[in-house]
Amino acid sequence: MTTLLQTSFRSSWNATTRACLTSSVNRSLPQSRIANVLRTQQHTKPSSLSARRGLATDHSKKPFASGGALAQHTEKKQWKDLSTSEKGIIGYAIVSELFGSNSDTHVFGDALEKVRNHEKLKDIIGSPMMGHGEPSNSKRRRNRRIHSQVVLDAEGKEHLLMRFYVEGPDNEGIAHLEMVKDQRNKWEYKYLFVDIPGGVRPAQRIFVEYNKFAGQPQIEDK
Repeated sequence: MTTLLQTSFRSSWNATTRACLTSSVNRSLPQSRIANVLRTQQHTKPSSLSARRGLATDHSKKPFASGGALAQHTEKKQWKDLSTSEKGIIGYAIVSELFGSNSDTHVFGDALEKVRNHEKLKDIIGSPMMGHGEPSNSKRRRNRRIHSQVVLDAEGKEHLLMRFYVEGPDNEGIAHLEMVKDQRNKWEYKYLFVDIPGGVRPAQRIFVEYNKFAGQPQIEDK
């Protein structure tokens, strides 16, 4: 009899204890609130390494803002897509660069003409006299580049140095020139001479132009 009472008491006590604990939990934190807390944690913090990697991948796919570290692609126009005015501007720039008074092409042509008209050079080299650039394996003179460079002196003035070759029926020579920009921003000869190699005649240096005051301001006589 005593054993039956003890067993019945334990069963009743366990049931009562579970009911009290469940009631206490329900009063302190409702089930709906628990669900909300869990959902919030899932949205604000990745619960696994794979989830964090997924967020990192999403951020890496976002494009950079304009003006950021990546340069924006600039579309290049074809010649056929240019307007008439744009083609005219480009053409004028090319012609000015190649045939302007300060261009290498113009300087070479002017210097060669002076060499051709020099009486002593005509006597030594002969006529007609041809001019070309650096020696080349190509037979075409147009492929022989004229050697030239622009340098600055201690005062910041520009000096043009050029070398080209002249040939005639009797001899050949190497022409050297130096020009300095004057007050009008035009090239002015400082010197132009031709070196004639030795052979039947001794080697010679013949000056066509020489002006040690080239590029300096001219003093007007009062």
